[in-house]
Amino acid sequence: MMQLNISQTLTHSLRLLIPTTIDGNQPTDTSHLVRQINQDLCQLCGGTLCKQHRGYYQSDELGLVEEVIYEIEVWTTDFGLKQAQHLLEGWITKILVDLRQESVLLGIDGTVQLWELSQKPSSSLNQFSPNQLGQNQLGQNRLSRPLPGSVQDRLTRPIIRR
Repeated sequence: MMQLNISQTLTHSLRLLIPTTIDGNQPTDTSHLVRQINQDLCQLCGGTLCKQHRGYYQSDELGLVEEVIYEIEVWTTDFGLKQAQHLLEGWITKILVDLRQESVLLGIDGTVQLWELSQKPSSSLNQFSPNQLGQNQLGQNRLSRPLPGSVQDRLTRPIIRR
């Protein structure tokens, strides 16, 4: 008789949203980026789930923006989450810079963070924690008020919307 056994427990989840626009509202082909992120995460964690959605957000400059977005989700171990640190920083920066986005949504273990670029250069994810990525990487919100526990970093996450 065969017996079922748990071979691995994946205690962490990551979710990253990739837009399909540049400058907030100009359609662009991001399929190469979506494929690369999926490929990298598959090599690191074994597999991903990639979903296409229609997203809406309120932009300070453009008003209501509607776009197709891709959500990449992966489940991993403590070790896998730590290994993803460098990749996450690169992908977030690439989305912000190359697609000229206001912010990037990253979900880790049920907590969603909005990341944006600030003007102060430094290492952004050096204090990587499997439980709270970015806890020590807070910058300032859109009103230029310091966030609690704020540290000025190249990547920051605002409290309010995308």
